[in-house]
Amino acid sequence: MSQEILHLAPILYTKRLTLTLIDFDKKDDEEAFIELLGTMVGEYMKISAQEARKNAVESVDFYRSYGRIQPKLLDGQRIDKSAIWLIRLGANSPHGQCIGTTYVVQRSLMPDQNWILLPDYRGMGYATEAANAVLRYFCDGLGLRDMMAIIAPGNLKSPGVAKRLGYVPVEGGMQYEGGVTLPVFALPTAMSLPKGLVFRRFDRLE
Repeated sequence: MSQEILHLAPILYTKRLTLTLIDFDKKDDEEAFIELLGTMVGEYMKISAQEARKNAVESVDFYRSYGRIQPKLLDGQRIDKSAIWLIRLGANSPHGQCIGTTYVVQRSLMPDQNWILLPDYRGMGYATEAANAVLRYFCDGLGLRDMMAIIAPGNLKSPGVAKRLGYVPVEGGMQYEGGVTLPVFALPTAMSLPKGLVFRRFDRLE
């Protein structure tokens, strides 16, 4: 039986920002996302810019085809594109300056939400504002109840963002491939994560 296709919102608006759904067929969109991922990876993994870019390109290759929210969590609807929005400065500015990204990818039992801002735009509430728009879109608009946020080691600000969004800490966190334990936050409505679950960067669930 064919599944209903869910076409994600191409634009989400907030009081100060405009979020545009990424189109990997557009080179500018892809390059902006690679730059943002590379910035984050280089900062928290303490690797060179060249290594960080390679890491980011690998992620883009994965997000093109994998990591979309499973239909069973969205009443049988199958998402047609990656749930990645670029964050643009300005309340009604679909072509405004890109300052970050917020996205949802499923690499484990439940989807994980992520947010990245360029360094010059941190500490102004933009991450919370943008991520909240995406969270409300999925939870209030599409009925998603299972979502978590996995925090990179050394990221001191994102736990505060997660709490402001309504996520609560998961006791014990989650083991990452390689043996590192990552802090994890989940929505109060989310399923319980089994003990010993290992989070893999490029897990393909479908």
